[in-house]
Amino acid sequence: MKHFVDENNIVHAYPKDGSQNHLIGNKKEITIEEREALILQKQQSDFDAQDWYRKRIYSYPDIGDFIDAYITDNKEAMEEYRQKCLAIKAKYPKPEGF
Repeated sequence: MKHFVDENNIVHAYPKDGSQNHLIGNKKEITIEEREALILQKQQSDFDAQDWYRKRIYSYPDIGDFIDAYITDNKEAMEEYRQKCLAIKAKYPKPEGF
């Protein structure tokens, strides 16, 4: 395979036999090392973009507190749980586009 990158840094691969050369257009040919670097960069970028989510997941109050409040129909405890969740959402807001 031959590897190319477009203007948006998206990697494309085409057969070496030239059967799809008409699809290459103005993409720039890159080495396997450059391809791997771009893929790792994209993976890191995707991982970093989800940071808010990981922080939320590990910060929410214990689900057992919710279940207990629900089972006992404790409206005060339910509201307290709800407020804690809303505070976490405010502390770690979801970025636009998610």
